[in-house]
Amino acid sequence: MKASGKYFANIVITILLVFSLLAAEGTLFVRLYASKADTCLSVMEEQSLSDRIYTSLEARFTEQVSTSGIPAQVYMDALTREQLDSGVRASVTSAYAYLHGTSDSYAFEMDLSSLEASIRQFFSDYADQIQYPKDETYEKKVNAAVDNAKKQVLQTVDVFRFSTLESAGLLSKIRRVMPWLNPAMAASAAVVCVLLGLLAWINRKRPLRILYWSGCSLTVASCIALIPLIYVKATDYFAAFTIKTTQIYAAVTGMLNRMTDACLLLEGIMLGCGILCLAAYTIGACRTSRQ
Repeated sequence: MKASGKYFANIVITILLVFSLLAAEGTLFVRLYASKADTCLSVMEEQSLSDRIYTSLEARFTEQVSTSGIPAQVYMDALTREQLDSGVRASVTSAYAYLHGTSDSYAFEMDLSSLEASIRQFFSDYADQIQYPKDETYEKKVNAAVDNAKKQVLQTVDVFRFSTLESAGLLSKIRRVMPWLNPAMAASAAVVCVLLGLLAWINRKRPLRILYWSGCSLTVASCIALIPLIYVKATDYFAAFTIKTTQIYAAVTGMLNRMTDACLLLEGIMLGCGILCLAAYTIGACRTSRQ
């Protein structure tokens, strides 16, 4: 093959290798990080979401006193941060189990028996105080209050809004894509290996050039991803999101920032590998020219 032909072939393969590397690392990132429930759970602990949820529920039930007639402490004395923490974990675990196909639907439960008992005790004491008959109408009011309280707690602990994603049909769409993740990762990795093999074959008479073109591919691929990632990190881009509920804001922005940091680390490693390849090529070329 003529020198000009080899040069053109190297450029084409390098461009293809850039996009193949981006595809490979993208699928790898999703497979090993974004698709893991532990990522959400680590954000939950980092952002102290159970404390935020407790504060949010306390504020909500306090606001409702004028309409419900039920003091906020009736609810809050029956709820603990440990319960709320377990609720968030149940929500996350159920969502990822559904996404990975180990469950048929997204649904989670919490043990709110103490909350129900507290509400029923309040109604019973109040009925005794005003001598209100505990008839069918009374039971309907109590059951409605219990159901409403449980619903609000379950909605509040769903800080990652999996229920909203499920209602919009997004979880089911992601679930259908998940089985293709491993094949996509394997296919993109195979393409990378094939392209590297082609580079090695084209430059078999001058092996140092393999390092050069590989280094170029790694460096360019990492820079394509690093530029927007650095911008997002430097400008604290996600802080500008407008989400009124504090625990949801903390969960969403915490998750996005955690993924940004993980991507930065991955791209930094790739950039380092690219620079090492180019440095090795430069050193080798200098030594060859001196001989």
